[in-house]
Amino acid sequence: GVLRRAKSKNGGRSLREKLDKIGLNLPAGRRKAANVTLLTSLVEGEAVHLARDFGYVCETEFPSKAVAEYLTRPHMGRNEMANRKNMLLAAKQICKEFTDLLTQDRTPLGNTRPSPILDPGIQGCLTHFSLITHGFGSAAICAAMTSVQNYLNEALKIADKTYMNAGDQSPAETNKTIDKMDKHRK
Repeated sequence: GVLRRAKSKNGGRSLREKLDKIGLNLPAGRRKAANVTLLTSLVEGEAVHLARDFGYVCETEFPSKAVAEYLTRPHMGRNEMANRKNMLLAAKQICKEFTDLLTQDRTPLGNTRPSPILDPGIQGCLTHFSLITHGFGSAAICAAMTSVQNYLNEALKIADKTYMNAGDQSPAETNKTIDKMDKHRK
């Protein structure tokens, strides 16, 4: 509650007065060097909670399969699908590397002070980003990347299924497969 009040009008003065009563001197003045965003109005616990909820919604509600079906539809030809599968596999690998890096972020949040495991240069950049977003940033990006990875997995399933069946299908049958995907999605 104190931090929330400190961010309100005259809250800083009130906080300084309370701290002064217990012997702590906090000079007046702006302490933020970064741009003000909606995230700056949240305390760390709220930002982390928001990121956790966002992650849950991304994991459970993002329509990965429907998006994969929609984006795969224009690339149903056998030759095109083989190339697309390679691109999906490459994208999946790049996304994994990126997400793995973010999960190694050891930025102090709240009362936690984990030991850093990343190179100090990149850890410093991630810490800055986390501080600017009050802990929301990296967790939210990881949540969004989970949705991207789920999409890629669904698209790869379609590519495998289509690639395996495409040799046995005529163009008319391939169109039936596309229609079936459309009906299933609705």
